[in-house]
Amino acid sequence: MEDFFIIPENKIDPAWNPPDRSLELFVLDYCEEVLNIPLFVIEDSYYTDEGVEIELKNLEDWMIGEDWYINLFRLSNYAKAS
Repeated sequence: MEDFFIIPENKIDPAWNPPDRSLELFVLDYCEEVLNIPLFVIEDSYYTDEGVEIELKNLEDWMIGEDWYINLFRLSNYAKAS
C-alpha cells in the first residue's frame, strides 16, 4: 500500500527556491534535505500548482513514529491507497 501526501504551496518552506520547481531532481532534494524523508521510501514526487505531491511506498509500521513522517503528516494533506 502507498501513502500519498500533498504539501500545499503555502506550507512549502520559503527557503526552497530552486530555478525550476518542476524538475524531479529539485523535488527529491526538497524531500530529502528539507523534509528528511529517506529516498528509499519515495515512490514518486513532483511539483504541481497545488504544491509538492509525494507518494511513499514500502513503509514499515515503525516508520510512522519517525520524526520525518510525523512532520510530513502534519504539513500535508494525506491519503492512503487501498
